[in-house]
Amino acid sequence: MYPLSPPALYAHASVVADPRYKARLERVAAGLTHAPELVVCEDADVPALIKDRGLLANRVPMGSLQTIPDPILFFNTFRFDDGAEQRSASLRAQCGADSYHLAEALTGGGPFHWFTEDTSRGDRFCRPCWRIHFQNGCAHKCHYCGLGGLLVTMVNVEDYIAQLGRLIAAHPWQETYLLEDDADVLCLEPELGCLAPIIEYFGTLPDRYLIIHTKSANVDWMLNLRHNGKTIVVWSICGPEQARAFEPNTGSTEERVEAARKAQQAGYVVRYKFKPIIPVRGWEADAARAVELILARTRPDVISLCVFMWMDFDDMAARLNLGALDPWAVERARAAAKEMGELRCRPFPDDVRARIYEVHLAEIRKRDAAVPVSLSTESASLWRLLGPRLGATPLNYVCGCGPNATPGRRTLTCNPYTITAGGPVGGFERL
Repeated sequence: MYPLSPPALYAHASVVADPRYKARLERVAAGLTHAPELVVCEDADVPALIKDRGLLANRVPMGSLQTIPDPILFFNTFRFDDGAEQRSASLRAQCGADSYHLAEALTGGGPFHWFTEDTSRGDRFCRPCWRIHFQNGCAHKCHYCGLGGLLVTMVNVEDYIAQLGRLIAAHPWQETYLLEDDADVLCLEPELGCLAPIIEYFGTLPDRYLIIHTKSANVDWMLNLRHNGKTIVVWSICGPEQARAFEPNTGSTEERVEAARKAQQAGYVVRYKFKPIIPVRGWEADAARAVELILARTRPDVISLCVFMWMDFDDMAARLNLGALDPWAVERARAAAKEMGELRCRPFPDDVRARIYEVHLAEIRKRDAAVPVSLSTESASLWRLLGPRLGATPLNYVCGCGPNATPGRRTLTCNPYTITAGGPVGGFERL
């Protein structure tokens, strides 16, 4: 478990009422560098915790804080009842909480989330799928991230696995399940004791895979689990300079690759996402060093690439020290701010992102001619430019965490936008 000193410690009454759940809470509390007095609460108490006790005070972009604290820890249970949506809506109405997933986590809801989006604008391609959740928040303190300040974790993993089994049975088309895009679930393990049962549950399933996305090096505890090759670990990777400048509480680049090496040796499937790629000064050499490390020490199943995006220039400037970035990239982003408008791939324009991808791809191909390389959450324009060199299109690329990205698969065999029960998603006639 990470060495943490949370400013406050909360648990829903349902946690302390069950000996199994309480034991998980107590193990984490015992592992803290400093454990505040535990406050037990009910759903009705959460608005007051927000308004009067600053529960969400540091749920802001981490780079906007002068000092980044460890997150508050909040232990909760999934209720799996008909009131989850109403409780979440009530909390958002009372407190103005702008995060739907966080409001769900604080009120015992949100274990599974149907993810889809309108692709007709052509500014982002990401697979529709069921994503599964167990936490909300992170201890990593990455400057660009807004998921710090509060880490909500569920503890009733037995109930969760039973409901997850029903979800999987109801959607036979989905082969892989991403656990968390709202947290890094390795941070509280093994003391929390919830991730191991999920990993071992997937180890019992034929042709279904768990995907864990992480920046952590905390893997020693999971090496001997009965995973049976059914867990894919995707390391978010970057060059050493980016990690030092903007990702202070993560594993270093070297530590992440060493963790991946250990995991691969233990039979886990290993993938990497260069995500987000921040063009720090000297980013070309930074990319080369990271690629050299991962391909010298591991054999990744897939490598994905994604330049820093999802915000406008001013928002980036509020989160990142622009003086640490390549002046060329900064000035191109500044000049293109109006042109980029509300595109989800902003703030860096196409020419900057293309150049960054080309350098990363060249470094990869110097060392490995065959490993699949794809773009992650990228635009139609970048796919048109780079797709031929990647040997893929938005319809058939295999990414790090898509719902049909099974180990060893090089291209998809079915259209990922028509295979789902939700039907086709438009916008592909232009590709």
